[in-house]
Amino acid sequence: MATHRSRLGELDLVDRLPGSIPPILIQIGFGVICVMAAIGARAFVNLFAASAGPYSLIYPAILISTLFGRWQAGLITFVGAFAYSWYAVLPYHYSFQFADAADGARTIVNGGAALIIVVFAGLFRSAVRRAVMERNAQITTHALLLRELDHRTKNNFAMVASLLEMQRRHHPSEDVQEALAIAGSRVHSFAAIHNAIYSGGDYVEEINMRDYLAALVHQLSGALFLGDTVSITLDCDPVALPRDTAVAIGLVTNEIVTNAAKHAFAEGDTGTIHVALKAGDDNPWRLTITDDGRGTPDNAKPASRSSGLGARLIDAFASKAGGTLLTEWPGKGTRVSLTQSDQAFDDT
Repeated sequence: MATHRSRLGELDLVDRLPGSIPPILIQIGFGVICVMAAIGARAFVNLFAASAGPYSLIYPAILISTLFGRWQAGLITFVGAFAYSWYAVLPYHYSFQFADAADGARTIVNGGAALIIVVFAGLFRSAVRRAVMERNAQITTHALLLRELDHRTKNNFAMVASLLEMQRRHHPSEDVQEALAIAGSRVHSFAAIHNAIYSGGDYVEEINMRDYLAALVHQLSGALFLGDTVSITLDCDPVALPRDTAVAIGLVTNEIVTNAAKHAFAEGDTGTIHVALKAGDDNPWRLTITDDGRGTPDNAKPASRSSGLGARLIDAFASKAGGTLLTEWPGKGTRVSLTQSDQAFDDT
C-alpha cells in the first residue's frame, strides 16, 4: 500500500505520457478534464443542495490538476471552474451579476484562495519532484557501488582460492596440502554464499536452497578433487529459507562434506556423499549428509566427535542455523543430520 501511495505522489502526466505529445497540450487537456469533473460534481450536488457552497467544489479539482499536471493545468482549471461557478451557481444563475453586494467580496476571497492553492500545490509538486530525482540518483549510485563491491568480492574470493591452491601444489608436506585444500573449500563455500545472497545484483532476504546447495556441491566437488573417485549427489526440496539460516546450513554442509572426503574413504576408494535437504510446508527443515565410506565409531572419527577446528565450526554453524546435530552409523558409512529444533520452529 505504501508503494502505491508513493507512486501516486510522484505521478507527473507530462513525464508519463508519450514524449511526442507537446507538454502544453497535455496540461491544457488535463486542465479541461478537471474543469469538466468539477462541473459534473457541481451538477450532482445541485440535485439535492442547489447553490450550496458555490466555490467549494473547485478546490479539489484545482489541487489535483496542479499536482499531476503542473501549475499550467492548475491555472486552466482555476479559470474554467471558477468562471463556471461564478456564472452558473451564484445568483443570478447564468449571469456574472451579483444579487447581493457581499457576493463580490466573497468571490474575490474565494478566487484568491484558489490561486493560493495553485501556487502552493505547484511548489509542493516541485519539491516532491526534486526529492524523487535525488532519491533516484542515490539509488543509482547505491546500485553501482553494490555491483562494484560484488565484482571486487568475487575477484577477491577467486584470488584467495588461487593462492591457496598454488601453495598447496608447491608445499612438500601432505598435511599442509590437506589443510590448504580444506581452507580452499571453505573459501569456495563463502563464494557460493556470496553469490546466493547477492543474486542478480540484488541483496535477498531469502535464499533458494536448491540453487544455493547445487552451487556449493559443485564448488566442493572441484575444490576437494573428488571427481575421479568420490561423487557428491544432492536431493533438495524447492524451499527458500531466511538468509542467516541458509548461510549457516551451507557452512555446516561444507564442513561435513569436507570431513567425509577427508576421513570416510581410504586412498583410492570410490564412494558417494549424498546431501539432502527436506522441508515441507509448515514443517521443520532437515539436512542429512550421508556417505558410504568406512565411517564407523571404531575406524573413523566423525566430525561431530572430533575436537578439531572443523568440529567447533560445525557446532557453531549448527547453533546459528537453529538446528540439532545427530551422527549415526547405519551399518556402512556415516550419516550426519541437522534438524531444525522445536524452539527455532516455534519462533518462526
